Amino acid sequence: MRTPICDVLGIEFPIFAFSHCRDVVAAVSRAGGFGVLGALAFSPEQLELELKWVDENIDGKPYGVDVVMPASYVGKEQGDLQKIDLEKMIPQEIKKFLEELLEEYSVPPLPDDQERREGLLGWSESGGRALVDVAMKHPIKLIANALGPPPEDVIKRAHDEGLQVAALVGRVDQALKQKAQGVDIII
Repeated sequence: MRTPICDVLGIEFPIFAFSHCRDVVAAVSRAGGFGVLGALAFSPEQLELELKWVDENIDGKPYGVDVVMPASYVGKEQGDLQKIDLEKMIPQEIKKFLEELLEEYSVPPLPDDQERREGLLGWSESGGRALVDVAMKHPIKLIANALGPPPEDVIKRAHDEGLQVAALVGRVDQALKQKAQGVDIII
């Protein structure tokens, strides 16, 4: 089964695997499909390590990276979100509930020397941009955005680098908006 997307992306089969697991991304691409690594939960440093591993284990096959740069979110008018802003958005009763839950099930705190994952920052525009910067240092063929159209400058930058831009949508009006902004592949 061959479709035009196969020629565009240099793949054998029009099979896509969006996964946060680098092994799945590499396996699907090696098998002739197109693996897309979901980068949301990674810090830029973690993403660099993941993509380095993919590059070393994908046999030169094409793959992509999926980030999240929301077109709109609570507080956007005040500027980009930072970790402290996200922590302030968590209601006190939720924090209390989580603390009680951890205590009830004897979940130990993270060791002081263990890096805390800050994946929520991937939901901010600056977090998404930092991940795009890392991804574009690798031989990717596609950048995908999971929430709303990617910023216009990101679309232009990707196109200037010869990359395809994909976006995930849930409705026809969203697909039309993405197309109008220059998105190449609608998922």
